[in-house]
Amino acid sequence: MIPLPKKNNAVNCSDYRTISLVCHASKIMLKVLTKRIEAKAKHLLGRNQFGFRKDCGTRDAVGVMSTLCERSSECGNERVYLLC
Repeated sequence: MIPLPKKNNAVNCSDYRTISLVCHASKIMLKVLTKRIEAKAKHLLGRNQFGFRKDCGTRDAVGVMSTLCERSSECGNERVYLLC
C-alpha cells in the first residue's frame, strides 16, 4: 500500500488515499507463469485439443462439428461417430 496525499501538508489519515500495487504485480506474475506453462504444455496437447490452446478455441470445434454433420447428411449418413 502506498499512501498518496489528497491535500498539501496532509496530516490526518483521511488526508491520504492509498493505492495497492499488488494487483499490478500479480498480473505481471500471472503473464510470466502463463507463458512458461504454455511453452511447456505445447508439446503435451494433441492437435485435437480445443479451448486450452492459442488460436484454437471451442468455436473452432463447433465449426468442425457442424461441417462434419453437414457432410455426413449430404452422404446419407444419419450419425456421426467421435473417437475421443
